[in-house]
Amino acid sequence: MIKIVVLWSHPDDPTIPPPVCPDTCRSVKEVVANYRDACIGRGLTFSYVEEMSPDNSCCGRLTVDGIPLEELVPLPDPSKYCGMACDGCGSGDAPAASSCKRMYEQIPESVLRLALSKVAGKYL
Repeated sequence: MIKIVVLWSHPDDPTIPPPVCPDTCRSVKEVVANYRDACIGRGLTFSYVEEMSPDNSCCGRLTVDGIPLEELVPLPDPSKYCGMACDGCGSGDAPAASSCKRMYEQIPESVLRLALSKVAGKYL
């Protein structure tokens, strides 16, 4: 059985709520449990784990099997849909080697399910 961990790393701040998918109002934990149930009999199991971030950064970070969510499902380049370019995305005057450090502020269920599917696909 292959165990895939969905990890939410967040600062030690009790005012930060657990992540919720804004499009379905389901918690990330619920979505992971539902996906785990859908994979029964396929040799995969998914678990949701929370931990305090070691650097106590300002916001939470979600990884699936150790891979940041933004690597599995990249955020769109804002210069392509809003006409604004940011240096961090490499679409401004910054060198092309720069990479965007943006993170999902909210995680739509469709994005989370796509990330889970991509990781599951590596093992199936």
